[in-house]
Amino acid sequence: MLESFLHPTLSIPTQAALRSSYGVLLLLTLALTLPQARRFFVSDRWGGYARSDRRVDIVQNPYLLPLIQLVWFGCAGLLVAGRHVVAAALVNLVLCRYFFIGMRWKGVLRGMGAPGFMSYWLAACVFFLEYGSRYDPSRGVREAALLAFRVDFAVIMLCAGTYKSLAGYPKNDGMELGMINPWWGYWGSLYRRIPPGHWLFRTLNHLAYGTEIAAAILMLFPPTAFWGALLIFLSFGWIATHIRLGFLCEMVMACALLYVPPGHLVDRALSSVFAPDVAVSAGPAWLNGGLRLFLLAYAALLPLAKAGQYYNFLARKSLPPLLQRTLDRYTNLFGIIIWRVFSVDVTNFFAEIFVSEPSGLRTIYSRPGRLDWPSRFRYLHVGEFICLASLFTTLKYYASNDELFRERLVRYSRTIPCPPGGRLVFRYVSVRKDALRFAYLPVAEYEVDPVAATVRETILDGSVSVRAAAAVSPVHEGATPGSYAPAAGPAR
Repeated sequence: MLESFLHPTLSIPTQAALRSSYGVLLLLTLALTLPQARRFFVSDRWGGYARSDRRVDIVQNPYLLPLIQLVWFGCAGLLVAGRHVVAAALVNLVLCRYFFIGMRWKGVLRGMGAPGFMSYWLAACVFFLEYGSRYDPSRGVREAALLAFRVDFAVIMLCAGTYKSLAGYPKNDGMELGMINPWWGYWGSLYRRIPPGHWLFRTLNHLAYGTEIAAAILMLFPPTAFWGALLIFLSFGWIATHIRLGFLCEMVMACALLYVPPGHLVDRALSSVFAPDVAVSAGPAWLNGGLRLFLLAYAALLPLAKAGQYYNFLARKSLPPLLQRTLDRYTNLFGIIIWRVFSVDVTNFFAEIFVSEPSGLRTIYSRPGRLDWPSRFRYLHVGEFICLASLFTTLKYYASNDELFRERLVRYSRTIPCPPGGRLVFRYVSVRKDALRFAYLPVAEYEVDPVAATVRETILDGSVSVRAAAAVSPVHEGATPGSYAPAAGPAR
C-alpha cells in the first residue's frame, strides 16, 4: 500500500477528462462573472472591489480588463479543446493565483472565497499534471503532482469536516441555517416551513461533517481512495442543487477524477470518450527535477502548515514571532486555509440593503436570487454574498477593529448607485431558531454616506450581538487578515 501511495497512477484519458471538465467549469465561471466584472476585477479607483494602490491599479483597471477576459476565456477554451494545454494552463494558473489568492486580503471580494480558491487549486493541479505528461519522460513530475494534489484535496476535506464538527453541526447548527438563508439557499421558502429540530436537518448536519471526514480518510489510502472520492462526488452533487455556490460544487466533484484507478469501470468509460494522443518531449532536466522536488516538499510541509494554523485557531495562541511570520507568509503564498465554508458565523445572518432618498424614502436594492434589472442581476452571483458575508463577519473576526469594518463597508457602498444627498442602509438580520420555526430578526442598521465615508450604527435589538461569535462557534478575534493568530489580549 505504501508503494501505491508514494507512486500513484492515473490514466491519460481520465486526466484529459479532468482537464476538459475544469475547462468547461472555468468557462462557465468566467461567463457568470461577465456582468459583474467591472466590480470583481477592477480596483475601487474605478468603482471596483479591490483596494486601490499603484500595483493593483496597473492590473485591475477598465482598460486592461477586456484583454484579461479575452486571454482568460481563450485559456479555458484551449483546455477544453486539448490544444496548447501547458501554455494555456500556465497562463490560467497565473491569472487564478493573482485574482483568487493574491487579492484575497486586498478587496472585499475576498478572492471570491471558496469558489475562487477551488478555481485556483484545480488550475495548479491541471498545470502540473499536463506539464508532467508532456515534458517529463520519466513521469517524475506527474507522479509527484498526483501525490501532492491527492493528499492536499483529502486534507482540505478533512479540515472542512473537522471544522464543521467543532462549529455546531453535531448540535444541529449548520446546514439548516444556510438552506433557509436567502443569501445561500435556493429553496429557502420551502425549508423554512420545517421546524428547526426536524430529523431532516439533524440528519443532514451529521452527514455534512461525517461524510467529509470519512471520505478524507478513505482518500488517503489507495485501496479505498476511489470510494472516498465517490462519497465527495455524491455529497457535493446534492449540495449543488440546494446551495448557491457558483460552480464550486461541480469543481469539487471534478476533483474526484484524481482518484479513479486505471482500468476501473469509470476509467474505461472515460477512455471511450477521451483518447488524447500525448506527444512527450524532454524538458530541461533541472526544471523537471526542481518541480518534482517542489511538489514533494509541498506535500511534506502541508501537515506542518495545517498544524500551525490549528494551533493558532484552537489553542488561541501565536507561535514565536519568526515562526508565526514564516507560517503566515507560506500559507498565504499558496492560499492554504482552514476551510470554514458554510459555518454558523457565515450562515446565521444576512443583510438587506436599502437606498435612502434625501426625503427619507427607502427603496430595497438587494433582492437575492432574483432577476433584478435595477441591480443588474448582481445578487444572483455568489460573489456578492461572499462580499457581504466577509464584510459583516469582520465585526466578529476583528471585533476591536471598527475602522477595518467601516473602511470595507464604505468601499462596498461606493459600488451601489446612490442619489445626491442620499444614504445607503444595511440592515443586519439575524437568523434565529425558535422551537417550531425559523425567525428573521433585524438587530442592527448601518447608515452609510458613501461620499463623506461615514458610517452610523443603530442597534435595533440588543438580544443578539453583531460582534459576538455564535455560542457553538470556535471563532475568536484575529490579529490581522491572513493569519489565524489571535489578537493581543483576551479574545472578545
